[in-house]
Parts: sequence; C-alpha cells; structure tokens
Amino acid sequence: MESIGKVHNHTSEENLKMLPLWRQAISGIEITGSEDGFFTDKHSHYIVIHDPLKIKFPQSKEELNKRFCAGMGASVVSYIRKEGNMHYIRGLMAENGASIYSILPYTYFDKIEEAQFPQGYMEPRKMKSFSDVLPLLNGNNILDVGCGLGTLAIMMAEAKPDAIIYGIDVLDSAIEQCKFDAKFEGVTNTKFVVGSTYELPFEEGYFDTVACFFMLHHLDDIPRALIDIKRVLKPSGEVIAVEPIDHYHDVQRYPDDWKALFLDAGYKVDVWEKDNISYIRAGLK
Repeated sequence: MESIGKVHNHTSEENLKMLPLWRQAISGIEITGSEDGFFTDKHSHYIVIHDPLKIKFPQSKEELNKRFCAGMGASVVSYIRKEGNMHYIRGLMAENGASIYSILPYTYFDKIEEAQFPQGYMEPRKMKSFSDVLPLLNGNNILDVGCGLGTLAIMMAEAKPDAIIYGIDVLDSAIEQCKFDAKFEGVTNTKFVVGSTYELPFEEGYFDTVACFFMLHHLDDIPRALIDIKRVLKPSGEVIAVEPIDHYHDVQRYPDDWKALFLDAGYKVDVWEKDNISYIRAGLK
C-alpha cells in the first residue's frame, strides 16, 4: 500500500505504554502525495490507517494489540486544523515518522467483536474528578506531578491564566509532547520539565498547590514522594490528590489508607470518597 503522509509527534516506546493518554495528545500529519483533500469541514472525526505500533501490550490489553499493533493500525481522530502542509489532529495512536495510508471520514466503526475499539474507562473518570477539584487548585505557582502528556496541566493553565502551571514527568519524550501540545494550543503559562517525583527539581517552599491526578498509586515509594512534595510546598500550600479505589497496582488503598499515608508524612489531611474515587486535600501542619 502506498503511503500518503507522515506522522509528526513525540512518541517513544515508554510513553506509548500510556496509550489512553494519546486520545488527547496532538499529532501532525504531513501529506506527502499530490492530493491533499482528505480532511474537509464536513467531518469532525476521521479514521486514519497507519503503520502498526512496534510495541506489544500484555494479554490483558489484547484489544490494543489487535487495533494498533497488527498488520496496520487504525485510529479514530478528531480534526483540529491545517497549518502550512501539516494537518493537526487529536487521538492518533501512531509513532513519530509512521506512514499514513488512508484517511476516511468517521461515519461508523466496524462491528468486529474481537477487535473492538478500546474505549477505556479511567480517562473519563479522571476528567470528571479534575472538574471536581479544579476550584481547589489555587495560587500563582501550581505543580502537576506525573503530568503524563500534559492534558490536565494545559487545562489548568487555560482555566487559571494568571498562574504558572508546572508539569513534571520522568520521560523526556512525554515532556516534549507536553511542550508540543501547549505551543500548538497557544498556552503560554506552562513550564514542563523532566524530573523524578522523589527528587523534584524545585526549591523549597515554591508551590501554592501540588496536584496529583491518578498517579500516586503508580509509585513504588509513596511516602518518599509525599515527603519531597511537602518540601516544595509553601507553608500555606496544599496537595490535592485524586486516586481511584477500584484501580490499583499491587496494593489496593481506600480513603482511610490515603489519610494514614499523608498523616505519616507530616501533613494535616482531609479525605473523602465520591463515585469510587478517593479525594485528598492536605496541607502542612
């Protein structure tokens, strides 16, 4: 099959393992053939056929392998706009430099049961919890720890234009994608940096608010992370954390478990449950 375009983004083997986050990430498609009428104003979504991903997902996520890692990959994307010879879209599950073979208007998707398009359930819950706690994210300097591909940090920056929103993640490629998306969206009050949750590259007492969305349960040493987060908080600062109760790695934690972890790390803390999610609001004693 002949290629009609190339993908431009900041994928890596590591950040592609966070594939659901790419639903919100921005990619460019550079049409390399003579025809450039694939995207029109008649449709908001398209099916893009592209090179398969080179990585493989575990058997528990076999639907991802069938959709994105077999003979071809197929992504349902939303169209944003064209700039020069580049078409910008959201939701492309393809690697940087991958070839594009077909672009079709999204009118319906196939009915093949064994290869259903993975809808996921965590991202909508994360977005709902973000809306719940956005009013609690106060101050001029706000840090999103474990920001992933930067979707929530950029949304914070848009909602709070007078604040500087910092995002930190351990993956260089994820941070490059954050910067790419923020620049494309015209958001200028963000600063994305590479760093460890255990050794945050910020001075003591710098942040008014530190936000942790669905990320603490991924850490091997949560107490260590909480201690360094406390270090970078202002005396009047707060940590706002959100954690799913029914999705966990190794250890399942309930609201009381999160309260105990924060108390042991030297915080004063309020914890509540809503829609099977633990909400944590913690400050310095």
